[in-house]
Amino acid sequence: MNISNRFLTADYRDGRVRIGGKSYSAGIYANHLLNQYYKNDTAARLSVFKQYGWLVAEQLEHGYLKTHDYLLAGEEIQHILDTLPKLKPFDTLNIEAERKRISELFTESIAKSIIDFFSIRAEIAERDEGQVLFDTFPDNYDKKKYKIISTTISEMQRTLSFYNRISNDMQKAFAELSAFVSRANEASRLDEAHLLPIALEIFGETPSPLNVQYVPYKKNAKNQAATVARRLYFDSYYSFVLTDFFEGLHYGHYPRKCEICGKFFLMTSARRQRYCTGTSPYEVRGKKVSCRTYAASINRKELAAADPIVDIYTRRCNAIRSEKSRGTITEEFARAALELTKEYKLIAQDDEEYAKKQYPRNMKRDNLYTETDKRLK
Repeated sequence: MNISNRFLTADYRDGRVRIGGKSYSAGIYANHLLNQYYKNDTAARLSVFKQYGWLVAEQLEHGYLKTHDYLLAGEEIQHILDTLPKLKPFDTLNIEAERKRISELFTESIAKSIIDFFSIRAEIAERDEGQVLFDTFPDNYDKKKYKIISTTISEMQRTLSFYNRISNDMQKAFAELSAFVSRANEASRLDEAHLLPIALEIFGETPSPLNVQYVPYKKNAKNQAATVARRLYFDSYYSFVLTDFFEGLHYGHYPRKCEICGKFFLMTSARRQRYCTGTSPYEVRGKKVSCRTYAASINRKELAAADPIVDIYTRRCNAIRSEKSRGTITEEFARAALELTKEYKLIAQDDEEYAKKQYPRNMKRDNLYTETDKRLK
């Protein structure tokens, strides 16, 4: 890969990755893909824009080019660049600089130069033995220009390869990372030595071509002295995600799925943590809490299975029975309220979106009793 194309690059040092001037734990971008894959249907949106990219890639491989297809391939990439900032790390990269590079690469004048190049190359290939012996070239052959266009075609092929593959790269990486997360608990200990065999079985020995440069690296703005970091230039999104995953795994960083909110989080220790520290979709006494706090509040620690739907249902039913025994609500009202709570529970078990957002609100005392009262009337 020509390192002059610096669109997707990352610096790695001591279990950290730096992109766009910000530093995070290595492995974070593999985790981001797991959380963002379905958001805005990014991969599906990108897969639409590769018809002409594939056509032009095939044309270049066979030594010809259609200007119309070439220009439309450039437009497709510009549409891809509209969508990419919705996915990390592209939201921190210089999208405008990449837009400019693409607009300057996919022009009629460059298309004509490439077509002329193929024509001259065909003439050179048809030289007879005498012309070859005396290095005789066609009159329109310009050695310097020929070399420039040859370099441009190479850059074009790398560019088309990157954008033509990006949606498939996302799909493949997401499937493999999901498989890894689902199998991680097979390891007797969640560290590199025990997780690596599982990772290698899933990812295989897929080659990950990239270009490496060693650069000075300061851990933070206060550091006066710089250390050496590896700056990696990626020729595909898949090679980037794969590198980020294995760089993280080397330092004990690996993705896990929270059993409360269903989101993925990056672990940095060998603990069998089952809940993240993000905000839980369920409340405790009307207050928002973290998933770990919520799990603890319902007496389901890290080693216990959690079912927040049933927990909310059980606590509300107990409260209804308690009020009935105290005489604050009638037996008829209590029976209707219990039927309604069961109805809400069954809906929540079939509808994840409802379970996370509307179910906790419906099960609050005031809301439940208001709806019960309406039904009795």
